[in-house]
Amino acid sequence: MNAEQLISRDYRVIGPDEPISHALSIFEESDTIIVMEGKDYRGVLVEKELTRAKLPPNAKVKSFIKYAPKLDMNTPIEEISRLMLESNIYHLPVFDEEKLVGVVKIDDLLKNVIEERFGEEKIENFISKNVRYVSPDDNIGKVIKIFREANITRLPVVEDGKIVGVITLKDLMEKVIHPEDKPEYGEFVAEKKRYLKIPVKGIMTSSPFTLPPDAKVREAVEEMLNRNIGGIIVAEDKKLIGVVTKKDLLEPIASRGKEERIFIQFCGELNKIEGFDKEEGLSSIQNFLRKHESFLEEGYMYVYLKQHKEKRHGLPLIHCKIRLSSSRGMFVASGENYGFRAALKDALNAVEKQIEKEKRK
Repeated sequence: MNAEQLISRDYRVIGPDEPISHALSIFEESDTIIVMEGKDYRGVLVEKELTRAKLPPNAKVKSFIKYAPKLDMNTPIEEISRLMLESNIYHLPVFDEEKLVGVVKIDDLLKNVIEERFGEEKIENFISKNVRYVSPDDNIGKVIKIFREANITRLPVVEDGKIVGVITLKDLMEKVIHPEDKPEYGEFVAEKKRYLKIPVKGIMTSSPFTLPPDAKVREAVEEMLNRNIGGIIVAEDKKLIGVVTKKDLLEPIASRGKEERIFIQFCGELNKIEGFDKEEGLSSIQNFLRKHESFLEEGYMYVYLKQHKEKRHGLPLIHCKIRLSSSRGMFVASGENYGFRAALKDALNAVEKQIEKEKRK
């Protein structure tokens, strides 16, 4: 399967010098905006990035462009998945030579892939376990802090060991933080004290939809598409087991056809990570995997990186999240430290603790 078989014509084109207010109005009709200057491709606009930022009244589109990798008609689905994960952009433009002919969207990709055998697999093979959660009486300040630290946009709400709700970044933006007074995403927004003490129970969605761990991938994707959500809580008898997202389900697709015993992929806006060295990172990870290869056997590892604004001794604060799927199960852990090397080391150490614990069972 390639881009030509997945292509969608549901997109809009806008120029870089148009007002960002025009783009926001377009997002009410379409979820994909491609920025073109004449016949030249400039990038895309990402709706969630715009809803997280302060928007100056006279801002232009060019200030918010994200460069998304270009696909051609023959780009295979595995490469499309890798490019989506690597760029952290899930609507990629398709070009026939230099002409824009459409886009490939994650929803269409997953919709097609679940018709294969992959759709019959159980979601328990792909979920993130040991996920963070909050209680109904926790406040919004704690939620914002977790969103920032863990680089996530949704949290289960648990009371007395049972799931009672879910709270998302979208809930905060729509119900708490007024559009004319939005703080920048990624900031702790300590100055917004009037928001921070609001209890989670006043904002959360009660009795959220959940799936059991033995549900099929096909069912999970169909529910996410029908409900227009990016992830689903996995639970049994209202007890939290984990979360599965569209991004989680891209990972096994991206690693198909690779010869390495454990496929390694860095993801995120890597061009914005100061000090990021792919070769050095791969070397550190390969040394780590060699210590555990006889136990792990085969699988894939995705390393998600995000840079925060804070710095110490000239080094930026980096959040590093690792998802390692192997024959022995899924291991998910994060590290946050100043500098790429230290953040990666902390995340690898956290994964190693999980592996050692599994070895002792």
